[in-house]
Amino acid sequence: MSDQPFQPYQPQPYGQPYPALPQPHPQGTTVLVLGILGFVVTLCAPFAWYIGSKALTEIQTSGVRYSNEDQIRVGRLLGMIITILAVIGLVFGVIFLIIAVIAAITASR
Repeated sequence: MSDQPFQPYQPQPYGQPYPALPQPHPQGTTVLVLGILGFVVTLCAPFAWYIGSKALTEIQTSGVRYSNEDQIRVGRLLGMIITILAVIGLVFGVIFLIIAVIAAITASR
C-alpha cells in the first residue's frame, strides 16, 4: 500500500490542457424524444428505431465516441419495443375483427 490516496485520474502537468470531452451526437436527443413520444403517439416509435439504428451504425463506422450514445441506445430500444408491441396489438385487433365479423354473419342467419 502506498501512502498517497487513490486518485481516479492523473492530474495534468502544469500548462498542459485536459483532453477534450466527447461531443454529443446530433441525433441523440431526437432519438430519445421520439422513443418517449412513442408511448403516446405510436407512429413516432418506428422513426426512433430507424434513426437510432442509423446513428449507431454511423458511430460504429466512424469510431468516434459521443457523450450521448446511451441516449441513442435507450431511444432506439424504446422505439423497438413500442413498435413490436404495436404490431402485435394490430395483429390481435385484426384477428378479433375477423372473429367478430364471422360471428355477426353466422348470428344473422
